[in-house]
Amino acid sequence: MARELQEVLDKLRLQAPKPRADSATGITAYGVDYAQFCQRVKKLTAIDLESYKGQQMHRRLDSYRARQGMPDFVALGNAVQRDSEKLKALVDFLTINVSEFFRNQEQWEALREKILPLLMENPLKGLKAWSAGSSCGQEAYSLAMMLCEMGAHRSAILGTDIDEPSLKKAEEGVYTREEAAGIPGPALAEYCVPEGTGFRAGNTIRRMVTFRRLNLLSDEYPHAMDLVLCRNVLIYFTERGKDQVVHGLVDSLRPGGVLFTGATEAIFNPAEFGLAQIQPFFYRRGKYETGRR
Repeated sequence: MARELQEVLDKLRLQAPKPRADSATGITAYGVDYAQFCQRVKKLTAIDLESYKGQQMHRRLDSYRARQGMPDFVALGNAVQRDSEKLKALVDFLTINVSEFFRNQEQWEALREKILPLLMENPLKGLKAWSAGSSCGQEAYSLAMMLCEMGAHRSAILGTDIDEPSLKKAEEGVYTREEAAGIPGPALAEYCVPEGTGFRAGNTIRRMVTFRRLNLLSDEYPHAMDLVLCRNVLIYFTERGKDQVVHGLVDSLRPGGVLFTGATEAIFNPAEFGLAQIQPFFYRRGKYETGRR
């Protein structure tokens, strides 16, 4: 009897579904086909989907797959590998581009009143700034306008993003009236010119800003920055991906430089990155190297 019971238990154990391995990203929790699709995307685009929040990314991609009429992720992977236009469309979908001029106005006021005076002993010398995840350029041009108003016309601003169409729009610097709604009237008149039914960034701010493609999860970061803005970007990464990016951003700052994050991206352990919070969402790098972990 005991032997028969043991045989039944062993049989049930063999028939029981095996638990899926679930890494910090949760990528394998959604099936082998999805995990293999993510690996294929990484090889084709260098976009590492494992560093993005698993449930959120899977939900978005599963919806995208269905809209494309693909029965599963194997079919979607085959399609984007065969067709460069389908691959481009996928990349455009993956790169989340939501931005506006002077987004979260109260944070920009803190930047103007508290942070920039701290960074610029002599505004005439300007400063070096990096808009990481610059989308279509609104953040970089917003900073350029603010620096001009403070007399820092010699500043150099780098805007980077992973999405090529967004970078192209940023370089063109042309925005609809709705897209330019966040620019205060005096700044709009001073630094932008009418273009069709919208506006174009004027030469005064355009010559301060350059744009280039950069993948925050794989490419080399710029160095010796006075100010780094990385806002509404970190929220899409896993904790592992976020830690990797924050370490890189800190390394990009000069000692005493400042990291400016988004309204939902507070760094709760700044000291572990060699940072000290000086205002909500503003973190200053220590004067001494702390080394990367």
